[in-house]
Amino acid sequence: MIRPGNRPPEVAILLPSFAPMDAIGTHVVELREALAGAGLQARIFADEIKPGIGAEALPATELLNARARDGRFILYQLSTNFHRYRGLMSRPEPLVVQYHNITPRAEMIGFDHGIATAVAWGRRQLEDLRLRAALGLGVSRYNADELVAAEYRRVAVAPPLIRPLAVPDNPKRYDEGAHRLLFVGRLAPNKAQEDLIAALAVYNATFSTPATLTLVGSTTVEAYVEYLHSLAHRLGVGDAVTFASGVPQDQLAGLYATSHLFVSASRHEGFGFPVIEAMRAGLPVVAYASSAIPETAGTAALLTPSAEPEILATAWHMVLADAGTRRAMVAEGRRRAADFDLTESKLANLRALANLIPIEGVQPSLLYYDRRADSRAEAKA
Repeated sequence: MIRPGNRPPEVAILLPSFAPMDAIGTHVVELREALAGAGLQARIFADEIKPGIGAEALPATELLNARARDGRFILYQLSTNFHRYRGLMSRPEPLVVQYHNITPRAEMIGFDHGIATAVAWGRRQLEDLRLRAALGLGVSRYNADELVAAEYRRVAVAPPLIRPLAVPDNPKRYDEGAHRLLFVGRLAPNKAQEDLIAALAVYNATFSTPATLTLVGSTTVEAYVEYLHSLAHRLGVGDAVTFASGVPQDQLAGLYATSHLFVSASRHEGFGFPVIEAMRAGLPVVAYASSAIPETAGTAALLTPSAEPEILATAWHMVLADAGTRRAMVAEGRRRAADFDLTESKLANLRALANLIPIEGVQPSLLYYDRRADSRAEAKA
C-alpha cells in the first residue's frame, strides 16, 4: 500500500447513486464539507451520477480500481443494492458503513419485480458487509438496531445532515379555504400514499371543510403511480390530489409555508427527513407510528396507531379544527427540529467517525453497540 507521509486521513464517501435534491445526496455533500472542515481530505464517489451534479462526484470505478493507500478510509452509504459491491468487498482500506435503511422486498414485489429483487440484494449486502466493516453507523437508533441484528461488531448512531430550507413566514396560513395537506417522499409503495388518498376521501365525506392533498416526490415505481391516480379518481378525490415531481427547493419551501398539515402514512422509514423539514417550517405533523417515525418525531407529532383511513382522517381533523392544538404542536415541532441542527449534526457525525478515523480535536462518541464489551460482560456473567 502507498504510504501517505504526513498527509491527513482521506475519506472516500461512496454511494450507489448520487442525485441532486436527494436526501442522501444532500447528506453526503454536507458530510464531505464537515470532514474537510475538520482537516481531512474527503471526496464523493458514486456508481450512478445523476444529471445536474456537475463536479460534485467522481465515478465509483476511480476509487474501486485505484491502488490501495494507507490513511484512506471508505465511508459507504448503504441504502440499496450496489452493483459494484464485490469491488467494495475486495478493498483493503478500513470500511465504515453508514446505513440509511433499505425498503423491504415485500413492499415492492406487487408492483415491480426488478426493484423488489434489487432491494432484496441490498439486504443481503447489508449482512455480508459486516464481514468487512470496522464500524457501522445508523442514521437512527432504528437503523442501528438493524446493524446490531446483522452482527456488525461496532455500531454508533450519527444523524442525517438535513440542510435547512428557506421557508418564508406565513401568518395567514390558516385563513379560510380548503385545508391543504402535504406529504413529501418518493412515490413508492412503502410510502403508502394510497392510505393518504383513502383517508382524504373519508375526510372530505365526513367534515364540512374540504381538504386537498399534495404529494411531492419522484416516481420510483411507475405501476404504483398509475395505481395512485386510478385510486384517487375511483374514490372521488381525483381533483383534490396533486402530484408534484421534480420540485425545486424554493418551490418546496413555498409548499411547506402554505400547507396546513404535514401527513404521513409511510410503513417504512429509516429516518424520515421531511418530518423534520415540516417541523422546521412550523407545520404540524400527523403520522402513522411506523418504523423510525416515532423516534424521529419524538413527542412533537400526533402519531396514529394504524393507517386506517378513518383513524388518519380523525387525527387530521383533531389538529385542523383546534388552533390551540396546532400552536402547541408547532412550538414543540420547532423544538424537536432544533435537535437536528445542521452544525450539531455534523459534529455528531464526526464524533461517531472518530471511533475509527483519527480526527484532530474530535472526541469519539460513545458506541451504541460494541461486541467486544458485550462479550466481556457475558464472560463475567
